[in-house]
Amino acid sequence: MDKKVYVVTGPIGSGKSTAIHYLKNKGFKTVDLDEVSNNILTSKQSVNFLKEEFPKALVNDVVDRSLLAQIVFNNKDKLLILENYLHPKVFYELQNIIQNTDDDLFVEVSAPKNIYKDFDCIVIFADAETRMKRLLERGMDYEDIINRMGNQKDDNWWKNLGFVIQNNDLNEMQIKLDKLFE
Repeated sequence: MDKKVYVVTGPIGSGKSTAIHYLKNKGFKTVDLDEVSNNILTSKQSVNFLKEEFPKALVNDVVDRSLLAQIVFNNKDKLLILENYLHPKVFYELQNIIQNTDDDLFVEVSAPKNIYKDFDCIVIFADAETRMKRLLERGMDYEDIINRMGNQKDDNWWKNLGFVIQNNDLNEMQIKLDKLFE
């Protein structure tokens, strides 16, 4: 049987990480593209790019991700610059991971951009009020949440992206994931 790659995505606060963690605990291979992206961003190879494009996000030549987030989620042009730098590098790393994985792979993707066109998508979804509550409970700043939500696609876009799993209840979500892969 050929291996299959699934993108697990959804708007911020929907439960993507919870779903990925559950799948990993069930024995599936998983990868978090935010981790891959952060590794690239904090690498020495990215320092010159950051010095040129985001000098205020550097502290002693090390990226402060919270400062970078403040910049890019308040300025769509800056967000595009960052995405144009990171996304090709992240996709290259993902291709290496896929080539070196023999089993099905579940890839957590926060900002699916074009990757959703290449793989089957599982959309973890919760309404905006639920997502807001979860993010506040995580300790995120209200304004940061609003900025990040404002930079994401609308609910209908997510709901039309792939197989949607409503995540209002952890047990329900786990049951739906189990049924999907029985």
